[in-house]
Amino acid sequence: MSSESIVVSAPSPANGQRTTAELGMILFLASDIMLFSPFFAAYFLLRSTTDVWPADRVELDTLRAAVATLILVSSSFALMTADRALEHGDRAKTQRWILATIALGALFLGNQIAEYVTLDFRPADHTYGSIYWGITMLHGAHVTAGLVALAALYVRATRAQPFDAIAAWAKGVSWFWHLVDIIWVAVFLTIWVIR
Repeated sequence: MSSESIVVSAPSPANGQRTTAELGMILFLASDIMLFSPFFAAYFLLRSTTDVWPADRVELDTLRAAVATLILVSSSFALMTADRALEHGDRAKTQRWILATIALGALFLGNQIAEYVTLDFRPADHTYGSIYWGITMLHGAHVTAGLVALAALYVRATRAQPFDAIAAWAKGVSWFWHLVDIIWVAVFLTIWVIR
């Protein structure tokens, strides 16, 4: 009997096929899109049936929101760079770009909280207030969840042996973060651009 251990790797899916984890993540992201869809539908329904939109005395800082949008979109590019570094087995570079993504996401979230403090309307003030706060806070909750997932990914990237063992998990976190960013672009266009 040999003292050598036998390593058995899981079979990889055939070309073009998704793993169970990928299919699960796709279903989760689809459900997330379905979660946001009624908020957008409500926004446009309320907008079409309300005489004054946005409500009186609502002042939104479009430039501030545009800068925050650029920061969040930049975080997606930082995460794509981390993904590429992971593919090349570069642990240090992967970790640096995950931290950059976290920093950009935290900056975006901090700006959102600071904006809430300066707003002169609340959810109960009018229908515009309720939909504005509802959709932006739902998105903020997703950014927060994404930051937690990125922090966990950073820890896993630090400890994983072998390093590429985190690849599937990293892909799921990346998909979620990119979806959060895409949804924010839709929120920004809806609330600050189209108005």
